[in-house]
Amino acid sequence: MKASLKIKTPISGMELLLLGLAAASVPGATAADTNIGGVKALDRLHAGLFLNYDSLVQPQFESVPTPVSLGLVINYIDIEEINGKLTVHCYLNIRWKDENLTWQPSEYDNITQIIVRSSEVWKPQITLLNGDEGGLLADTQVLIDHHGHLLRVPPAVYTAYCNLNMQNWPQDEQTCTLQIGSWGLKNIVAENITDKDAVLDYDELVQSPEWEIVNSKARFVSQDFYGYMEYTLTAKRRSSMYTAVIYTPASCIVILALAAFWLPPHMGGEKIMINGLLIVVIAAFFMYFAQLVPVLANKTPLVVIFYSTTLLLLSVSTIIEVAVLYLATVRHKRRIPDVLRKLLHGNVGTWLLLSHFCIQPALQQAEKTNELYEHQQEQEQNFYENDEDESTNPLDINPSEVPAYKAIQFDWALLATAVDRVFFVVYSLSFLILAIVCAV
Repeated sequence: MKASLKIKTPISGMELLLLGLAAASVPGATAADTNIGGVKALDRLHAGLFLNYDSLVQPQFESVPTPVSLGLVINYIDIEEINGKLTVHCYLNIRWKDENLTWQPSEYDNITQIIVRSSEVWKPQITLLNGDEGGLLADTQVLIDHHGHLLRVPPAVYTAYCNLNMQNWPQDEQTCTLQIGSWGLKNIVAENITDKDAVLDYDELVQSPEWEIVNSKARFVSQDFYGYMEYTLTAKRRSSMYTAVIYTPASCIVILALAAFWLPPHMGGEKIMINGLLIVVIAAFFMYFAQLVPVLANKTPLVVIFYSTTLLLLSVSTIIEVAVLYLATVRHKRRIPDVLRKLLHGNVGTWLLLSHFCIQPALQQAEKTNELYEHQQEQEQNFYENDEDESTNPLDINPSEVPAYKAIQFDWALLATAVDRVFFVVYSLSFLILAIVCAV
């Protein structure tokens, strides 16, 4: 008779895990019990924490909904002027407590912290309330310690709407706000902020080539059924580049516009050409401004006002130079009024630097090498000197004294020069006032 054999079935891995979980779930389990069945302490801890855990329900701490601590660390900022948007590259420090995720480190090989996927635990749905596309956070892991404190540090790129003030562009400061919170979550606490005006953390900020944060503050805002943290940033534009691009050409335009008044009056064509070139340059700057500054901004930048006013002044200057050219080159039959002549040859002429003019240089300038032209001048001079009707013409300004033709032309040229000098003073004061008003 054959003896019956008793075969022992080996214990499967699943059974060992269940035995380990059962031992871990027994109150008062000791360190000696942690290796029951060969299950690692970390696996048993993870299984024990999430055995009856519901990640869809907000946890409570001390019988109230767990508060959420929110901190913001800024890495990079940029402002889009055309669309009025502030883009912030940052990461958040989100902390909260869960009394269901606590354990005794001595029961699990002195494990004090574990890292789990964010989908395994309840987490606040932090979003940007005043921005574009919601500003959803990246899916990052969560750190849990044995006291039930949870930490999540997700990176984020927030694009917030901002009401930009472009009046002082390109030396402007813009103030924008980020409203970061969660719908249905009213108990948000600012991390490491003891008062509502505390500054934000941007020590790790990567310097933008155009913007620099000069001030910041944070405060909590509570609404009817939700709350959010309002972070206010004040950024100043780095305007050193615009000095060479905008301000230096503006200075050159002003200098050339004023210098045109000092050209001789008979060079009116050259003056008009200079003004025309300056008008074209200003028109090019307007196209450049349209690419950088919103056309429908609330306040027009002072720099744009300066260029537009300069364009208007140059247009008026062109009309003045046409009149000056006419006075200096047309062949006049009558002399200028005696009042103006006395002023030009008196103190006013001295103040306008006209005293160094004399008739001889004017005659040399007027005389041409062409013999035919000189012959015509002599005929006209004889005509004016021998014209008996000219002195009796009622339209004559000063019939008592009829000077020679060249003297008449000299006085008119002197008057044209005086007009140039007067408008040089007027335009100098105009540009000075405009620079003071538009100073930024």
